[in-house]
Amino acid sequence: MDSRVMVFGLEEMVSTVVRLTSLNQQIGEQCDAALNQMDKVLEDCEKELRTSEMLLNGAKAEETVKLGLQLKADARMTQALAAEASAISSGNPILIASAAAELAEAGRELTETWEAYQKARQHRERLEERYEKAQRCVQIAQDSRDLLSARLTYSRARLTETFEKGKGRLLQAHDDLEKYLSRIAPVALSEVRRFYSYSPKEKTPVTPKEVHDRLNVSPSVSDATLEYLYCTDPKFHFSVDRLCAQLADPLNVSAVENKIRKNIVGRLCEELVIRSFLPMGERVETQAVYYLADGSYTKADMILYGLKEPLILGRGPGMGAPKGGNLGIEVKSGKKEYLFSQLEHMEKQAKGHTKCDISCTVCTRDITDLPPEKENLLRDRLRTAGSPLLGMLPYKEELDRACISFVKSKAEKKNV
Repeated sequence: MDSRVMVFGLEEMVSTVVRLTSLNQQIGEQCDAALNQMDKVLEDCEKELRTSEMLLNGAKAEETVKLGLQLKADARMTQALAAEASAISSGNPILIASAAAELAEAGRELTETWEAYQKARQHRERLEERYEKAQRCVQIAQDSRDLLSARLTYSRARLTETFEKGKGRLLQAHDDLEKYLSRIAPVALSEVRRFYSYSPKEKTPVTPKEVHDRLNVSPSVSDATLEYLYCTDPKFHFSVDRLCAQLADPLNVSAVENKIRKNIVGRLCEELVIRSFLPMGERVETQAVYYLADGSYTKADMILYGLKEPLILGRGPGMGAPKGGNLGIEVKSGKKEYLFSQLEHMEKQAKGHTKCDISCTVCTRDITDLPPEKENLLRDRLRTAGSPLLGMLPYKEELDRACISFVKSKAEKKNV
């Protein structure tokens, strides 16, 4: 799946709300299905309990019958013993023989009824155990059903609450962007849509010219990206609002402009680079930590994974990556003196890209204002470090003006 967000395709936001609504409904249906399944388990357990109770009652009745027969045989044995004793006392051989025969028959009947009673008793005990287990199963199923119901009810309530908040934010962002786009001139809007709808040609390597054209963004794209960040990134939104509040005091203007040059411009450059390269790959990871051999570490500004087509950054070895490969990128924005002062730091950052197929350092076009010997030194050192320098972003001063103008326009609206 393409991980890009088509920010300026407003229909995407609406369709996302529709998909979220459908997903919320599907989750609700799945929750109901899980609860229904638990109800079925409980119903089966209760059915087993009723069956066990019926069988146990039958076994108790059978045991009672068998006990009655044993008691009857017991009584017969008692009578037979008494008759035998009387016959022996009489000395009558016939009576003795008759009493002996009756005693033998009574003994056989007593043995049979005793064995039958023992079987009936053992059967009843087994059914009592089965009944008790069925009772425990019903209790467990009932407790599990109640717990599941409670958890699903809670989770669905939280999910619905989260969904409604997300839906509201999406719709608000949709409205904000729609209002913003309505104020953009047609030519500028065309530039913005063209930038965000870019996709590399299939089965064709991405050329250095394409990379250059992507990074050489127009003022319209910069403005639109700032607006996008303000609408979608809470931290960026908070930072801009905080700067707007500081601008309320005229004495703070110079200090606030310096903060904008340092922080807002850097964030804009990172986002422009991400948006420039992201269509060329499957996903981007930012601020990945890489530990170095000396025990220190560096963070990669971004790594682009899963190149959709081969990528060529320029001539020479180490300037190309195959389809499916990855690209490590560092981003630097600043005037020529600052960029040159960051040479050693950029060399260290390049070590965080050693596992990438290729890497580069993207910076503002101010690099070309350096004296030739310094510019060549900077480019040669970074190429040797494995992260060739691409000075293709707009000049730092242009980006400064765009960001300062953006923040001040927000401040004016808040102070109206």
